[in-house]
Amino acid sequence: MIDRYKETGKKKPYLIFALTDETYSLVCSGDVPERVDQKKYFFFVSLFNQCYWIAGSVLGALIGSLLNFNTAGIDFSMTALFLVVFVEQWKSTSNHLSALAGIGISGICLLIFGSDRFLIPAMILITVFLTLARRRLEMQHADKTLVSETEGESK
Repeated sequence: MIDRYKETGKKKPYLIFALTDETYSLVCSGDVPERVDQKKYFFFVSLFNQCYWIAGSVLGALIGSLLNFNTAGIDFSMTALFLVVFVEQWKSTSNHLSALAGIGISGICLLIFGSDRFLIPAMILITVFLTLARRRLEMQHADKTLVSETEGESK
């Protein structure tokens, strides 16, 4: 996301604030339509997704207070959703270091802290790891971009 949001100017703080799983998926794997400014695309995808989240939450709270229903199985649905997003992102990139680090660090934290307390330490350690690995990941990305541009020019 650092590369995608690099040139967004004053909108960058909002784009970071409004980043959700759905926005991430659309911004990373969605192709910006021709003749559409990429910065505006990122902004409006983020804005509309945030509006949908707010409207859905308010509507859900109002309707949920009136209805009584069984939520059994929602945990499976959310796990399946995150698995699908993960697989799609895995397929769309060639460098899997961040994904493997996330899985590995989460697994280690799960063993150390248990299932009730592993999430926050895992997120902190993943953030530290990715911060420390940032330069390496950026260099690899730059090298691959250069290679693909060179291949495109030679064809």
